[in-house]
Amino acid sequence: MQIFVTVSEDYDQSRLDVFLKDNAGDDLSRSTVQKWIDSGFVTNKTKDQVVHKNGYKVTLGEEYVVDVIARPPSRLEPIPMDIPVLYDEEEFMVIHKKAGIACHSGPGDDSPSLVNGLLHQFKNLSGTGGERRPGIVHRLDKPTEGVLIIAKTDRAHAALSKLFQDRLVEKTYYSWVLQAPVEAEGTINLPIGRHPVERVKMCVREDGRMAITHYRTEKIVQTQTGRKFSLMKLGLETGRTHQIRVHMSKIGCPVVGDSLYSRSAKDYTQYGLLLFAKKLDFPHPFLPDKRIVVELEFPERFKIFERKCPSY
Repeated sequence: MQIFVTVSEDYDQSRLDVFLKDNAGDDLSRSTVQKWIDSGFVTNKTKDQVVHKNGYKVTLGEEYVVDVIARPPSRLEPIPMDIPVLYDEEEFMVIHKKAGIACHSGPGDDSPSLVNGLLHQFKNLSGTGGERRPGIVHRLDKPTEGVLIIAKTDRAHAALSKLFQDRLVEKTYYSWVLQAPVEAEGTINLPIGRHPVERVKMCVREDGRMAITHYRTEKIVQTQTGRKFSLMKLGLETGRTHQIRVHMSKIGCPVVGDSLYSRSAKDYTQYGLLLFAKKLDFPHPFLPDKRIVVELEFPERFKIFERKCPSY
């Protein structure tokens, strides 16, 4: 299978491994990309030369092709899991990822992941993301619930990743937050990078990667004790780790139940993180005249919070 990616203005003069990690697939690890480069799988098509250096500087407009070999049999354990399928085709599907489950295993987390459940429920999954991430095209945080695209073939994985790279996938989220933004509707354009001290967190920092979140206040609830909660509709132009959670916290409106970015998360543990990937709208990867729109109803915990929040 081949993956084709072109250098955009955002990545001009970036390292090759960084560029490919962000653009050759929505949830690729840097170690996977570096293995591709070390193995001679990456070619600068513009210059017709194989590139072996991870730190090679890419240039605006250059096209790169990655020849991905078939993955070895997975050593991950299939585990029975409730994974509702919302839309299904031969080469990809859209599922409902439940809150509290990671898309794939990570450092320090040995609990069953979505991948374990996918391996139990489905025979064919793409291997582009590596052995630990079969089928995973993009990702939702562990506590975030919502719609997620899963690739069954490498061809679909590459095509779907290209849609994310070209920002053709419309992602609509809803969230209850503390307080209310000064402006009822707007755009947050603040770069995000790893927190310098708390490595499990992200933060707004000047040397971070561009991150753009659009928001609109749908509802404001004033509580009996003077607190204020807002239901927000959110759209992402970029897909940075914890993007909505970091941006909303930065403007003084952290997501309700966010144990990383809200000081009062413990007051709302019964609801979990009130961030919900409600809708995906994207062009079919192989049929140019077809669009796919998948939307979920609000989870019951969102409805319960809305009923109870005036009493907080």
